[in-house]
Amino acid sequence: MSSKLSVLRVGFFLDGYTLKKVNEYYLKYHRYHARLDFRALKGWVRDYAVRLLGREACPVEVEAHYYHPYVRSTDVAELSTGDGMDRFEKQLTLAGFEVHYNTSDHANKMGPNMQLVEDAYLYAYYHKIDVLVLLSTQGQYSTLPERLKREGVPMLLLGWNFMYEKDNTTVCWKTDSCLRELSGYYVAMEDVAEKYPPRHGVARNLFMLPYSARPSHSSPWRTYLKKLVDSIDDSHSGFEKASYEKSPALARLG
Repeated sequence: MSSKLSVLRVGFFLDGYTLKKVNEYYLKYHRYHARLDFRALKGWVRDYAVRLLGREACPVEVEAHYYHPYVRSTDVAELSTGDGMDRFEKQLTLAGFEVHYNTSDHANKMGPNMQLVEDAYLYAYYHKIDVLVLLSTQGQYSTLPERLKREGVPMLLLGWNFMYEKDNTTVCWKTDSCLRELSGYYVAMEDVAEKYPPRHGVARNLFMLPYSARPSHSSPWRTYLKKLVDSIDDSHSGFEKASYEKSPALARLG
């Protein structure tokens, strides 16, 4: 089989520390007020990697991993209550991500999960992936591109740069310059995000759409329900004046 028809194996490694900051920005401070959709993001990565490497005719396999900045709780009582971390993990799992929690050595601080570097390198060393896509802004991962390069695996970096006001202070979030320069390819995801605002009825969204349990005021369903309720009200308007015949059993009871 020719190389053009062989399976393109994409390793998508997501830095949870960066994602936490990105989601906070888009949910609280950006006009979208929405979180990233993991399934949609994974699909975008797959399509972009195919175009970047000129492998449009190839089948694609995406090995997706999420590296949590937090340590996994071992408290049985806490795990049984289904806390927010468990719900978040379920969302990732449904989107096809394998979740990796931080080690106990970092229990007292939140930061990048450095196990990502070793795992990504092992995938490249054992030839399990053809290209690695890293979503991160953190300089702690700057050793990874060179290690992957030695194994013949290119790295695509998805970075974010943005600014916002918080408590009368300007917060500036930028992708580490060293990580960006060492990566073989770089995508400014703040520009990509502007092309995919959360909207209904479009082919692709990168953000989760707000859930609405009620149909809109102009929907046919609401119009139908209004007519139905009005017809019931009309039928009941003369209820007190309407006469009826008693059944024989009721007539005997008077």
